[in-house]
Amino acid sequence: TILRGHLLVLLCLCPNTAAGSWFPKSLPCDVIESSDDVSLLVDCADRRLTEVPREIPTNVTNLTLTINHIPHISKKSFLRLQQLVELDFRCNCVPVRLGPKNHVCTERLYIEDNSFTSLMYLKSLYLDGNQLLEIPRGLPSHLQLLSLEANSIFSITTGNLTDIVNLEILYLGQNCYYRNPCNVSFYIENDAFYSLTNLSVLSLKSNNITQVPGRLPSTLKELYLYNNVIQSIRENDFQNLSHLEILDLSANCPRCYNAPYPCIPCPNDAAIEIHIEAFRSLKNLKILRLRSNCLRKIPCAWFKNTKELQVLDLSQNFLAHEMEEANFLRLIPKLKELDFSFNYDLQVYPVFMKLSTTFSSLLSLERFRVRGYVFKELAIEHLRPLIPLKNLTLLDLGTNFIKVANLSLFQDFPALEFVDLSWNKISPSSESDQGFFSNSRNSENYFGSARLQDTHYFMYDENARRCKSKDKENIPFISFVKEDCRDFGKTLDLSINNLFFINAKDFQHVSSFKCLNLSGNAIGQSLNGSELQYLKQLKYLDFSNNRLDFLFAAAFKELTDLEVLDLSNNNHYFLAEGITHMLNFTNYLPSLKKLLLNRNEISSSTNKHMNSSSLETLEFKGNRLDILWRDGDSRYLSFFKNLKKLRKLDISYNSLSFIPPGSFEGMPPQLSELCLANNKLTSFNWGQLIFLKKLEVLDLSNNELVNGPRELSNCTSTVTRLILKSNKIKKLKEHFLRGAFQLRYLDLSDNSLTTINKSSCPMDVIEKLDTLILQGNPFKCNCEAVWFVWWLNQTHVYVPRLATDVTCAGPGTHKDKSLILLDLYTCEEDLPLVVLHSVSASIIICIMVIAISNHLYFWDIWYSYHFCAAKLKGYRRLPTSGKCYDAFIAYDTQDVPASEWVYKELVTNLEDQGGKQINLCLEERDWVPGQAIFENLSECIRMSRKTVFVLTKKYAQSGHFKTAFYMAHQCLMDENVDVIIFIFLEKALQNSKYLRLRKRLCKGSVLEWPTNPHS
Repeated sequence: TILRGHLLVLLCLCPNTAAGSWFPKSLPCDVIESSDDVSLLVDCADRRLTEVPREIPTNVTNLTLTINHIPHISKKSFLRLQQLVELDFRCNCVPVRLGPKNHVCTERLYIEDNSFTSLMYLKSLYLDGNQLLEIPRGLPSHLQLLSLEANSIFSITTGNLTDIVNLEILYLGQNCYYRNPCNVSFYIENDAFYSLTNLSVLSLKSNNITQVPGRLPSTLKELYLYNNVIQSIRENDFQNLSHLEILDLSANCPRCYNAPYPCIPCPNDAAIEIHIEAFRSLKNLKILRLRSNCLRKIPCAWFKNTKELQVLDLSQNFLAHEMEEANFLRLIPKLKELDFSFNYDLQVYPVFMKLSTTFSSLLSLERFRVRGYVFKELAIEHLRPLIPLKNLTLLDLGTNFIKVANLSLFQDFPALEFVDLSWNKISPSSESDQGFFSNSRNSENYFGSARLQDTHYFMYDENARRCKSKDKENIPFISFVKEDCRDFGKTLDLSINNLFFINAKDFQHVSSFKCLNLSGNAIGQSLNGSELQYLKQLKYLDFSNNRLDFLFAAAFKELTDLEVLDLSNNNHYFLAEGITHMLNFTNYLPSLKKLLLNRNEISSSTNKHMNSSSLETLEFKGNRLDILWRDGDSRYLSFFKNLKKLRKLDISYNSLSFIPPGSFEGMPPQLSELCLANNKLTSFNWGQLIFLKKLEVLDLSNNELVNGPRELSNCTSTVTRLILKSNKIKKLKEHFLRGAFQLRYLDLSDNSLTTINKSSCPMDVIEKLDTLILQGNPFKCNCEAVWFVWWLNQTHVYVPRLATDVTCAGPGTHKDKSLILLDLYTCEEDLPLVVLHSVSASIIICIMVIAISNHLYFWDIWYSYHFCAAKLKGYRRLPTSGKCYDAFIAYDTQDVPASEWVYKELVTNLEDQGGKQINLCLEERDWVPGQAIFENLSECIRMSRKTVFVLTKKYAQSGHFKTAFYMAHQCLMDENVDVIIFIFLEKALQNSKYLRLRKRLCKGSVLEWPTNPHS
C-alpha cells in the first residue's frame, strides 16, 4: 500500500533536517520538511521523553514518539496537532521479555478513551510495544492503518473494531508467544473482521491462534498467520478471498530440530493438515509461504486455481523425497521464486540431490534455493532439470555439506547471476581432476549430528517488530556476499568451505564470473600469479579470513581487471617472525581501486613502499603501524606515498600513540580522506596537515587527545569534515576555528568540554557549518556559557539532539538540564541596575545588623565603648557632687598586720604626702559611734567615690567582706558606676571566676602588694 512506504517517501523528499528557526530549539526532536512544504515530519524517537513535547509545531503531519517513556495519553496530548496524518507511538512500554533489561517497564501505557478522535486527518497509527490490554476506544473512523503488535491484546471482538470500519491495514501480531506470553489461547470472535470492508492487510502472527478466523473480509490482499498453533486449515477458511495475493502459514506445525528458540511441534511431529480445496478461491495468490510445517507431501489439488503464484516457500519441512516427484510444479508455471531449503531427512547423507523433471516446467523461475538438502556430490546430471530455465538468475546450494562440485556445470546456465555454494565441504581438486573433489570420499550414507543453521531460516520471526523500523514482512534474503560485490555482476560464493589450496583448473570453466568469494577457507597458499589465470574478468575478489602467505610480489597479477580485493583477516603468517611479506603486489594490478588489508596484524614488510597507479581506497585497520612507525625508524614513513591516486586511507586500530615526524610528508599526494580513529593518540602534530594539500576529511575519533589545533586554518585550508569525538579535550584553543571558512562538519561529541568561547568559534566561521555535534560533553551552565547558549538558540546550523543530549554538568540547579534552557538574563550586565541593587542591599543589610545587634548585644557594646574610652582618656577625677570621700577603705580591723599596712602605707602615702589631697574613709576613724555597723557601712560606701578592699585570706572569707562587696556592687547596678578596687596583701580568691574576668576587663582595679616592697 501507499501508506506502508509513506515515511520512506517523505525522507526521500526531504533528506535534510530543517534548518529554519520557526520552531523552538528547545524542541527535543528533529524536524524534517518536504521540499513542497506539504509534509512535516517531527522525529522524537529515543529522546527519554516522559510526556508529549509542547513545542511540537502544530502543522506536523508525521510524528514519531517511539522508544520513549511516556506513560499516559490523554485527550489533550495531541489536541493541538490537528494536521497529523501519521502517529508513531511504538515502544513506550515494551513487554518485559522483549524490552531492555536496564529499563524494565512495569506500568503499561494508559490511553484515555477518545484520545485520538479529534485528529481528523489521521490515517496511520502505530501503538506497538506498549503492553496495551485492548484496542483503544474512540479511534477516528477514517483511520487506514493500525498497528498493535507486541502488546498484551489476546481477545478481539466485533465491538473492538466498530469505530474503524474504513481500516485498510491491521497488524495484531506478537501479542501472545514465548517472549510475550499470555498463557491463554488468542480469542477472535466469529465475524470480528467482517465489518472491515476495506481491509487489505491483516497480520495475526505469533498469537497462539488455533484456527483461521471466520468470515474474513473479501478485500484482503495479504494475510499473515505464521508462528501460531493452527493444526488444520479447513476447506472454507479462505472462502471468498479471491483478492488475496500473499498468504503466510509458516511455522504452525514447526520442524523443531535444531531450532534456536523454544519450539513445540504438533503431536507426533505431524504436519499441518490443509484441506485439498483450501486454496481453491485464491485465484490471485502470488506469494505462498508454508515454511516449517513438517510437510511431507504437496498435493497437486492445492494449486489447481493458483495460476498466478510467483513465490513459494517450502523450506524447513520434510520434502526431500517430494522433490523427486514434485508434480504440483506443473500447475504453477508463473513461479519466479522457489525455496526448498532445509528439507533434509534426519540421519541421512545421500550422495546426490535428486530433482524431478517437473522442475523444467518452471520456465519463469528466477530464484531457486536448496540449502540444507545435505548431499555429497554436485554434478551437471543432478541439475539437469534446471537447464531449460532460461530466466534462472540465482541458485543457492549453501549449507549442504557438498564435498565434490564440478564448477563447469554452470556453463549450461548462462542467465545465472549468483551461485551460492557457501558453508559446504568442497575441497580443491588434484591435477588430474576436472572439478573440486575431496580425497575422503567414502561410502557413509548417513548424516550425523552436525548443526545446521542460517541467519535467515533459523530465526523465529525475521520480520519481528523492531522499535527503530516500521518495515514489516518484506525483509530480503540475507546473503553472506557483500552487496558491492554482487553489484559487479555474476557472483560465485565459495566461502566457508575446505579450499585450503587453489588449483587454477578448478576455475577454468567459470571465467565469466565477475565476483568471487573465497573467504573463510583457511587457504595458506603462497600465490604466484597463476592460480586465478582463468578469471580474467574478475572485478571483485574476497580472500578474507584465510591464511595467505604474501611471499611473491606477483600474487594476483593475472587479475588485470580486478577492482576490489579483500585480504582482511589473513594474519596467520604476519604473526610469525622472520617471514617474507611482499606487499607491493598492488603494483601489478592496473585496475585495482579498493584494497582491504584489515585486521592482519601487519608489523613488518619486505617492501618499504606500496606501489599503485590506480588504487583509490586502502583500508589498513587493525594492523601494527605503531611498530612500522616506531620512533627512530624512518624506513616506513613513506610506505603509502607511491599510491599515486589514493584518496581514502583508513589506518584506525593501529595502536598508534603518536604520529612520527615525516609520516604526513610520506602520504599520497591525492589523499582526501584520512581516518586515524580508535588509536591511542595523546597528542597530534596539527602542523603536519600542511603537507596534505587535498585533505577534506580527518577522523581522529576515539583517541586520547587533550587538545585541538591552536588555529585550524593555519594547518589546513581544505578540511571540510573534522571528527574529534570520544577524546579528552577539555578546552578549545582561543583561535581554534579562526579563518576555517571551508569547514562544514565538526564533531566534538563525547569529550570533556565545559564551555565554548566566542574567540574559539567565531560567528563568521561556525555559521557556515552544516552540522555541529556536541552531545556527551560536561558543559557548565554559568555566565561563561551565555554567548554560546545565545548562538545555539538562534543559529541555523544543525545540532543533533540539541534539546535532549547537549546538557549541563553543573552547577547543581542546572545539572542534567538542556544547555539551551539556560536563562540568558541571569547574567546580563547592566551597570545602573548593579549599582542600585548594591546600594539597596547594603542599606537593608545595615539596618538589619543594627537592629539585631541593638537587641542582642546593646549592653556589651555600651560596656565595651566606655571601657575603651576610659583606656584612651586615662584617669579623670569624678564630679564631687554628693561625695565626701575619695575612697572607703574596707579591711580586717582585727588583723593587726593589715591595720598596720593601712595606716603606715595607705594613709601615709595618700593623705599625708603629695600635693594632691585624697580623703579616705576608715572604719575605726570615721564611722559614727553608736550607729549600726550596716548603716555605717552603707553610708561610707555611698558617700565615697571608690571602695577599696584590702584583702587577706581570712578577710576574703568573712561576712564583713561579702556584705561590703555586695553593697559596692549595688552601685554598679543602681548608678551604672564601677567603684570597686581590690588590693591583695595575700594570694586569695585565686579560683574566683569573677576575679579572673575582672582582671581581663579592668586590669587596673586589681592590685597586689609585693611580698618584699623594698626589694
